[in-house]
Amino acid sequence: MRAIITAFALWALMLTPATAQEADLAKAQAFVTALADDAIEILSTETTRAGREEKFGKLLNERANMRRIARFTLGQFGRKISNDDFVTFETLLGKFIVKVYANRLGEYSDEKVMVGKAQAKKKNIIVESRIEFANGRDPIDIDWWLRLEKDASMSLFDVRVLGVWMAQEQRDAFASVLKNNKGDINALLDHLRKQISPNKADS
Repeated sequence: MRAIITAFALWALMLTPATAQEADLAKAQAFVTALADDAIEILSTETTRAGREEKFGKLLNERANMRRIARFTLGQFGRKISNDDFVTFETLLGKFIVKVYANRLGEYSDEKVMVGKAQAKKKNIIVESRIEFANGRDPIDIDWWLRLEKDASMSLFDVRVLGVWMAQEQRDAFASVLKNNKGDINALLDHLRKQISPNKADS
């Protein structure tokens, strides 16, 4: 009997990781589907810039791990920043992401996001998707980088559009600002404040 139980336990241990990963991949695909649906709903119903920014801000706070994104975009400079400055940076970064990227999406309203396969590497999951346009415009491929959190929930870390990871793009841009200002975090904070200023024209 002990031999039978041991053999069964070994079989279960061999099966569980793969089954758990498949469940995580399916969960990640469902996460992206829900996130895309919510984003399209905002774009379809909110006709004003202020309305889009408010709704996208809530969506970002609910679905993304802003602390991790903030740490990543600061790169090596994140080791030198004070706690107070980091909190300020994280807040400004969230507003910057909403203002720049949410308004760039303003032209999309009656579109469809087709979620494709997902691939996992440790706690990271990349989900492929494609935006298909109702007006016949060529589709756009979008990859979603998710993280599996300690509590087994999913969070958004980055998005790749047309081959460019947005968080990586901002990390490079922020590094340039800091290097040009001898690592002065206040220069980066001022840069972000200017970018999210109501008087700032959209890119």
